[in-house]
This record gives sequence, structure tokens and C-alpha cells, in this order.
Amino acid sequence: MKRQVIITCAVTGGGDTVGKHPAIPVTPQQIAASALEAAQAGAAIGHLHVRDPQTGKPSTEFDLYREAVE
Repeated sequence: MKRQVIITCAVTGGGDTVGKHPAIPVTPQQIAASALEAAQAGAAIGHLHVRDPQTGKPSTEFDLYREAVE
């Protein structure tokens, strides 16, 4: 029996991950590019957490989400 799998990818992680790896995307443009790369690699779902572009800390700013999605 063939099993179907759905791959989801959170390119930034949800917590304070910026200092843990140099390739963690921070700006909306970087987050969008990383999500598109994940899709090209087979991810069906992009789970976004935006970050304050100045500090890299998690943010809930709607405009940052809008920019990443657009």
C-alpha cells in the first residue's frame, strides 16, 4: 500500500532561532524566498513566523506577514 505524505516547512522556526544558524531568514523577502525554496523541494505547506527585520526576534506585525506572503 502506497502511503501519501504531506510535508510542511516552518522556515524560521517559532522561537528565538536566529542565533542558532546563520541561514535563518529574517526579512519578509528572505522568509518568502526560503518558503519558495521549500516548496520547490517538495513542501506542500509553508508555515510562516515573521521576524522583526532589525532584531530578528519573533514578531506579530501584520504588515510583515503581508509582505512575506505577497
